[in-house]
Amino acid sequence: MPDTPHLDDPALPYPDSPLVPFLAPDLTASVYCSRRYLALMARELGLPHEPWQEKAEASFASLMKHCFEEEDHFFYDVDKQGRHVKVQSDVLLRVMASEVGDRDFFDRMLRLYLLNTSKFFAKYPFTSLAMDDPRFDPFASYNTWAGATNFLSLIRAPHAFEHHGRYVELTWVLQPIVSAMARMTRFGQVLSPWTGKEGFAESYSPSLLCMLDYVERLSGILPTTSGELWFTGLLPYPFDHGEKLAERTAYSRKVDGKSFELLNGEEECRVYIDGKLAFRFPAGIRLITDRAGQLTGLIGMSARRIEGAIQIGGAGEGIPFGADGNEELAFEAGAFRSVSAPGIVYPTYR
Repeated sequence: MPDTPHLDDPALPYPDSPLVPFLAPDLTASVYCSRRYLALMARELGLPHEPWQEKAEASFASLMKHCFEEEDHFFYDVDKQGRHVKVQSDVLLRVMASEVGDRDFFDRMLRLYLLNTSKFFAKYPFTSLAMDDPRFDPFASYNTWAGATNFLSLIRAPHAFEHHGRYVELTWVLQPIVSAMARMTRFGQVLSPWTGKEGFAESYSPSLLCMLDYVERLSGILPTTSGELWFTGLLPYPFDHGEKLAERTAYSRKVDGKSFELLNGEEECRVYIDGKLAFRFPAGIRLITDRAGQLTGLIGMSARRIEGAIQIGGAGEGIPFGADGNEELAFEAGAFRSVSAPGIVYPTYR
């Protein structure tokens, strides 16, 4: 197949090709998701939202009818002859990042593919082609989507996981990739899925943005679109031959004129607001506040249960809590209560 548009016109496929144009599941899913959000915006603005909602539903129906194969539980391109292109690629991540399906649907994708060590869950995930495909090529020295781990896929991955409350499972991706990034000498487009060494390109912007994003989600302060601030109490783990990245981390940023700082240690984390100690909490959780720094909840960020207390300010016994992995606790009336406990989806081997 040609890898450039016909006559340099992106709208024209090569007319003599027996295979293109393709019906692409990731593009169809993106249109579906965009139309859903256009419907939400129209409703918020007091405009008719039904036309956008109907278009979204039509895109979703087309995606499931043409691109989804029930037997494999996978999304495939459809070629010019109407056949599924039976190549399992990280197109799956882009479909999932477009909020296709509910949590049960996504969890099955995790078990079958994304957390499957014979599919996409390499030491440095995610491979761009399933590892059990005979066409899989792990080499990262050229511009490739035939197997190497691509930063463009990595930067899109968090939304797919967080949309379904799969925070712990996402850390299994963040940790090895942060380890690999700590050793990079340039911002390449791809990583070797075996060694984590950077490959093709010198200053690839998705690679740079991915580094900022992953550090923020693992050990930093992340403002969310819902008006929350996430303070994640995890340290980079020495996945690469025991080489420690950091015994402590510090992260600071300004939000709405306020200065926030997060200090992470092996056992305890601290949050400072405008230079004053605001919170102390055990490592292994994500503390959640509003944009003014008022405590609203927490999330268990470890595969093990984390118990302890959140101390507000520099004194007092603290507010006790216990959180399993992925469990979300709301802070209300001076105490924590569980609002979601979906458990953990563990990696698979076949």
